[in-house]
Amino acid sequence: MNTTQKALVLAILVVAALHFVGWSDYRVRNYEIMPDMLVSVPYGSLDANPNFPDGKTAQTPVEGTIARGFPPLQGSGVLLDTGSEWKTLDGTQQRAWDAYVMPTAADGDLARGREVFQAICATCHGSGGAGDGKVTKRGVPPPPSLAAEGAIAMSDGRLFRIVTAGQGNMAPHAAQVARADRWRVVRYIRSLQK
Repeated sequence: MNTTQKALVLAILVVAALHFVGWSDYRVRNYEIMPDMLVSVPYGSLDANPNFPDGKTAQTPVEGTIARGFPPLQGSGVLLDTGSEWKTLDGTQQRAWDAYVMPTAADGDLARGREVFQAICATCHGSGGAGDGKVTKRGVPPPPSLAAEGAIAMSDGRLFRIVTAGQGNMAPHAAQVARADRWRVVRYIRSLQK
């Protein structure tokens, strides 16, 4: 770098320093030198957004991604299918669901399972699981008793799948009931069957 270039660089630095010192009030706390760099224009999740080709702010997640806190269900090394009806699942899926094991019991699991069952399930299944809930008295077809031989013979994984994905007239409850609480409901159902 020759002398002229050094002088030019020094002059630019002096002008920049004078610019920031002269036009900035450093007595004010948290003074923003370039506020447009710090504060961006927010878009609401349902607002139109010109930054995306489809014009939407809320974008569909990229295929194959996993939402934080919602790991996929896996059993016996198989990604478990919750979108299909039981009778349409292939043998590998059915065996994987049947082998899906309930987590080890912790203190308070049974009490929490009872609480969730009474809040979510008892409306149709009744407080004792006999299929005599309040809605059955208003014309809704009664669900099968949870104390019936068929329910007792089901694996824990299959019961968990029914609570998760629904079956027949029963809607899926994965969106309303956390995964750990669904297992607690299964544990509570097993206690009703004894």
